[in-house]
Amino acid sequence: MRQLPSLRGIQAFEAVARLGSLAAAADYLGITVSAVSHRLRGLEQELGIDLLQRAPKGLVLTAAGRRYRGAVEAAFAGLAQATAELLGPDLSRPLTVSLTTEIGLRWLMPRFHRFRERHPEIDTALLSSYQVVDLKAGEADLALRYGDGDWDDGEVESLLAFRVTPVCAPAVRDAMAGLPLQQALDSQVLIREDYDDWPLWLAAAGIDSVAPARRLRFYDYLMALAAAIGGQGLLLGYSGYVDAELAAGLLVQPFEPWVPTGKGYYLVYRKERLSDPRVRAFRDWVMAEAGGGMPAP
Repeated sequence: MRQLPSLRGIQAFEAVARLGSLAAAADYLGITVSAVSHRLRGLEQELGIDLLQRAPKGLVLTAAGRRYRGAVEAAFAGLAQATAELLGPDLSRPLTVSLTTEIGLRWLMPRFHRFRERHPEIDTALLSSYQVVDLKAGEADLALRYGDGDWDDGEVESLLAFRVTPVCAPAVRDAMAGLPLQQALDSQVLIREDYDDWPLWLAAAGIDSVAPARRLRFYDYLMALAAAIGGQGLLLGYSGYVDAELAAGLLVQPFEPWVPTGKGYYLVYRKERLSDPRVRAFRDWVMAEAGGGMPAP
């Protein structure tokens, strides 16, 4: 019978390959950097193959390392699933959902009481973060992620497909009344947030460029939204984020059209985690609340 290499060496290799550095792997494993390095060298000596090599930007996998990583990850995933099926879900900890503050405040929280009423037995922890959590490592049970759905660490289901259009307070709309679109845009303060889709909407509206009176920039969309409600300028409104304000008349839509962005929020989870009834319950509930979306790629 062929002897298997050291499990500690394989754990160190998997952590370095996934996290990209000895320091990150050491922190994840709870050991020193030198211990990680020692375990890696031991594994390579056992196998007689170099799995990683140093490069100007750090450690990179060799061709053999890339092949081995796939096999190691598949083996670890199989062990994790077999263990979970053997022991059942860990009900001693809360169901953990990773999400950004925006989707939490603007979309999830107004609905979340319905999940709690339906499943009062489920303790839930909402992890607000802009970092993509490692679902394989169990950092969260599910994640609500913004993007185009291109992730390979779990099942991906469309939750909220974004369309955009300018919105503003009624007084701002009245100040632009009768002006051609280009002149109206140039006359106002353009409220922007990092990575917004103003260029996409302007192109769809046939506007090459704008020279607004001033620009007001925010990192946080919620602050930008408050500025728009306060009459401080034009904000690009996202469907699902500004619906309540439009319905209440706090914001109005001064121009057409609504333009699809091709991005939105997706629910991401590991398929094997559906064996936990809490994960399945949240998945089924949140997808029912979304009522569809755009097909995942």
